[in-house]
Amino acid sequence: MGVAVGIDLGTSNTVVAAVRDGRAVTLADENGSRLIPSIVSFHPNGNVLVGEAARERRLIDPTNTIYSVKRLIGRSWASDEVQQARGRFPFELREGAKNSTLVVARGETYALPEMSAFVLRRAKAIAEKALGETVDRAVVTVPANFNDLQRASTKVAGKLAGLEVLRILNEPTAAALAYGQTTNKNERLAVYDLGGGTFDITLLDLSGNVFEVLATAGDTALGGDDIDLVIADIMADQIVRTQRFDPRTDVVEFAKLRIYAEKLKLQLSTQTEATIEIADIGVGEGGNPIKITFKMTREDLERETSGMIDRTLDVCRFAIETVNLNIGNIDRVILVGGPTRMPLVQKKTRDFFEKPPALKVNPDEVVALGAAIQAHVLDRGRGKKGGTGAKIAAVVVDPASEEMPRIGASAKPPEMPVRAPTPAQASPAPVVPTRIVALDAPPVSERVPPTTASPTQPSRVPAPPAPVANLDFGDLDLPKPDEISFARGAPQLTFGTAASPAKPAPERPLSRAEPESKPAPPPLERPKTLAQQFAIAPIEPPVAAPVPRMAAPLLIDVTPLSLRVETVGGFCDVLITANTAVPCDRTRVFLTAADGQTTVIVRVAQGESHKFAENTFLGELELTGLTPAPRGETQIAVTFEIDADGILNVKAKDVKSGRQTQARLQLLGAQTDPKDVDDMMKRQARHAVV
Repeated sequence: MGVAVGIDLGTSNTVVAAVRDGRAVTLADENGSRLIPSIVSFHPNGNVLVGEAARERRLIDPTNTIYSVKRLIGRSWASDEVQQARGRFPFELREGAKNSTLVVARGETYALPEMSAFVLRRAKAIAEKALGETVDRAVVTVPANFNDLQRASTKVAGKLAGLEVLRILNEPTAAALAYGQTTNKNERLAVYDLGGGTFDITLLDLSGNVFEVLATAGDTALGGDDIDLVIADIMADQIVRTQRFDPRTDVVEFAKLRIYAEKLKLQLSTQTEATIEIADIGVGEGGNPIKITFKMTREDLERETSGMIDRTLDVCRFAIETVNLNIGNIDRVILVGGPTRMPLVQKKTRDFFEKPPALKVNPDEVVALGAAIQAHVLDRGRGKKGGTGAKIAAVVVDPASEEMPRIGASAKPPEMPVRAPTPAQASPAPVVPTRIVALDAPPVSERVPPTTASPTQPSRVPAPPAPVANLDFGDLDLPKPDEISFARGAPQLTFGTAASPAKPAPERPLSRAEPESKPAPPPLERPKTLAQQFAIAPIEPPVAAPVPRMAAPLLIDVTPLSLRVETVGGFCDVLITANTAVPCDRTRVFLTAADGQTTVIVRVAQGESHKFAENTFLGELELTGLTPAPRGETQIAVTFEIDADGILNVKAKDVKSGRQTQARLQLLGAQTDPKDVDDMMKRQARHAVV
């Protein structure tokens, strides 16, 4: 039987870790390196190079060496992120089926999850050699602000690599988990995670073995790569002045320049001044290859990048305000990610949080260690490769630090201060000509106010949701999601009114104008919109069962983004709000408004804007197989669930008959279709990873 590991699948570097003899440790390759560069190079001999060997080929074979694509995984071809990347990368990006994004190498196209799969295969091989056992299961980490498509694509990458992904775990949560195993304190933590391509801030309460995430926010387009780009631009300006050649006009030459910029950035993290020789960047006057000496001081770098670090602090401020806290409520700050080694980041975070960060934590490896601990716990919960319920020691200190933490018995934790509730949002929902009929719902004033989420969207106007029940946060065997098929071209969703079933409830308008009375529309050939068929009525979920006290770490994570349904006029209503503890669900009842109704289409998106088009479009859900009946007599309970991985599942049930509708879930752009996955598996089999 194989073993389970934890993998931090990073933009710049990947780290694999495992629990050995009660200690979580990172695993090194044959050269003793614990950092695997997340770079994939397609060699002319047919092999795929991953890691240091691939990094060396960025200069000599840039068009077939793929890197920094983690930002793009799960992104549609039409997204701003992909279109901007096309002008930055020396390798070719191409549009694929279903608006997906493909990468081209040596004349063959690959889906983005395949690039991550090659890196995971290399991590898997390193772990198997280090452990002397087969590795077939893993907990894989992602940025906290990854959306549903990106998480689903990451799970596909794990499958392609021959791994059962036990859980998709948020990177800051994994870091806190590893840190928590080295302390017996009860603390409120802020995990500041600045990676190669993304930034996240996560606030957690650590109480004994319970890790409760309070809020998370982030920016999936801000990281160390952007700092490299700033340095490369300054280098390019000097080349233009001295050589009359602009490397930015040639995507391949500018990509080479960014490699030099990254090396300079690393030097300035430990030196106040750095000099680097730049060679073979284009051709200057006289037809000679350009070769210059570039010098930069740390002061120059900090002046140019200060605004970017300030952007991260704006996100931190937003997350703290979201849960009605202040800076003084944060007990400790943990820095995660290679760019946090920059003195500027450490200074600004110290000034912002009014306390020094925990610098003894190794920012490059702590996420993988936390993932390994969670993999060990999940494996034990499934009855595999057990162990005791004692704490697991995690080697999380920075190699440069002087002390190594020691783990003792966990003392009884003191009482944690009670967190103040999040205030209700004052922004009104857009007024549209609809009324929502609530079946046995509490008055609006008694409902739980929504929480605000990430500032990355231009607007945050969530509609008042029904209360959400948090499920047991242990290892859950959730029911399998119903299969839901995504069709394109469905009309926009407009709410109408419908008669209540046998036990009517008083109508309560939810900030909506009363529509004019109209007769029910006649049956159509194609599936009708939700407005033509249903009235929405929230169902109160049952109160969650108490979570038993466990010796193993208990994670209570949150969903970073709201789940929304399109309404009239291009607006949308929230089904599940951001920063809701996961696993979670939300159920609404729909009543048919046409005789013989059997099908409905619902458009779903994820994000924080009240305008549907400004959020990430997940797809159009086509629910079929409803029981034909006169209008208003069939009740359909539609449930949206976010599982422990933060991935959306959907099911629909005929309330009267108990019959479950048969549909299929296919996230647009995530390439989770079985045929797509099978094609990717065949391409993986053609290439050996070295």
